[in-house]
Amino acid sequence: MKNIKNIALLVLLLAHLLTILDIFIVNIAIPSIQLGLGSSNGKIQLVVAMYMIGFASFLIIGGKAGDCFGRKRVFVLGIILFMLTSAGCGFSATTDQLIVLRFLQGISAGLMSPQVLSYIQILFTSHSARTNAMGWYGIAIGIGTVLGQFLGGLLVELKPLVVDQSWRYIFLINIPVCILAIVLAIRYLEDSKDSSSTKMDYLSTGIVGIGLVLLIFSIAVGLEQPDLALITFPVSLVFLTAFLYRQVRRKSLKKEPLLNMELFRHKNFNMAVSASALFMLMLDAYFFVLAVFLQNGIHLSPLEAGYFIVFQGCGFLIASFFSARLVLRFGKIVLVVGVLVLMLALILQLVLFYYQLIDFRGYIVMMLHGCGVALVLPSFANIALKNLPLNVIGNASGVYSTLQQLFGALGITITGSIFYYFTQSIKDFEHFYDAFYYGTFMHLFCLTSVLLILLFLPKSILPKHIKRS
Repeated sequence: MKNIKNIALLVLLLAHLLTILDIFIVNIAIPSIQLGLGSSNGKIQLVVAMYMIGFASFLIIGGKAGDCFGRKRVFVLGIILFMLTSAGCGFSATTDQLIVLRFLQGISAGLMSPQVLSYIQILFTSHSARTNAMGWYGIAIGIGTVLGQFLGGLLVELKPLVVDQSWRYIFLINIPVCILAIVLAIRYLEDSKDSSSTKMDYLSTGIVGIGLVLLIFSIAVGLEQPDLALITFPVSLVFLTAFLYRQVRRKSLKKEPLLNMELFRHKNFNMAVSASALFMLMLDAYFFVLAVFLQNGIHLSPLEAGYFIVFQGCGFLIASFFSARLVLRFGKIVLVVGVLVLMLALILQLVLFYYQLIDFRGYIVMMLHGCGVALVLPSFANIALKNLPLNVIGNASGVYSTLQQLFGALGITITGSIFYYFTQSIKDFEHFYDAFYYGTFMHLFCLTSVLLILLFLPKSILPKHIKRS
C-alpha cells in the first residue's frame, strides 16, 4: 500500500514538474522568442504571463472539477490538453498565436495542478507523512526549476533541424513527457471525488477569466498602448468585482459557489495565502528580469545564462531535501530564516552584477537564493490547507494555487514594465542595471511583507521543536 502511494505521488509530481518547467524554460528563451517572432516588450511579457493567467483562471474550477467528476479523470484530461497545446506553441507562426496557445496551455495546467495538492492531502493523512510529501512537492519544483533553466539555454542553442527556429524545441520537448505521465496516471492513480460537490458554476469561471486576462493585459501593454490600457483596466475591475458579488450571491441563495468564501474565515489560510501571494509576486518576476538582464545587459549567451541560473535551482533542490525535516524540528523559524537568506542573496546580487562578476561568487549567491526559496515556499501550502474540512480541500487547493499564479503573473507584468521602462530607449549596461536595481528593490519590499506575516503567524501553526529520544 505504501509503495502504491509513493508511485502515485511520483506520477503527480511528474505532472507538477511539467507545469513548473514551462515557466522557467520560457524565461531563458524570451530574448530568442522576441527576436524570432519580432515581439514587442509588452507582448513578450504576455507570453509568460498569459500561461500563468490561464493557469490561475482554471485552478479554482480545476479543484471543483476534481471534486465533482473525479480527480483522476480531470488530472489525465489536463495532461492530454497540456500535450496538445505544447505542440501548438511549438509551431506558432506569430506572437499573438503563441500568447493565445500559452493561455490555453495554462488552462490545461490549471486542471492538473489542484489534483496534485488534493491527492497529497488524501493519500497522506498523518502530519509527518504529509509534511514529507510536501517536501517532495518542493523537490519537484526544484527539479523543474533546474531543468527549465538548463534546457531553456541548451535547446535554444541547438541547430533548428526539425523546425525553423530552435526556441520551438522548448515546447515540443513536453510531448514525450506527457505521454509517459498519461500512461502512469491511468495505471497507478485511484479515482477520488467529493460526492457533496455536484454543480459547476461555469459562468463564474468565464467572468473571473476575462477579468484576470484584461488586468494582466492592461499592465503589460500599459507603456506601449496607454489609451487601450485606460479602457481595459477599469473593465477588468468590473469583471472581478462582479465575480466576487456572484459568489456571495450564490451562497445566499444556497447555491454552491465556484469560490467558497467561507475559506477566508480561517485565519491561518488567509495569512498563508497572503504570504504566498507576495512571495510569488517577487519570485516569478525575479526569474523573468534576471534572464533578460543576463542576456541583453551582460550579453551572456542563452546557454551561459541558463547555466548561471541553474545554480539557483541546484540550491533549491539541495535544500528541499532538508527543509521538511527542519520545519518538523524547528517550526516557523525555518521560514523566517529562509526569507532573510533570500533578502541577503538579492542584495549580494546587486553588488556582484554592478561589477559584472559572473563567476564562482555569483554561483554561490545563486545557490544561496535557491536555498532560501526551498526553506520557505513548500510550507505555505501545508499551512494554508492545515485543519481544513475535507469537503473544501479541493476548493482551497484551487484558491491557494490561483493566487500564487495570479500574483506571479502580476509580478512579471509589473516588474517587467518597470524593467522595460528603463531600457526602452537606451540599451547599454548602465540602463539595464538600473532596471534590474529597481526591480530588486520591489522584490525586497515583497519579502519584507512576507517576513512580517510570518512573524504574526502563531507558533503552533507548524510543529515545535522535537526532542531527540
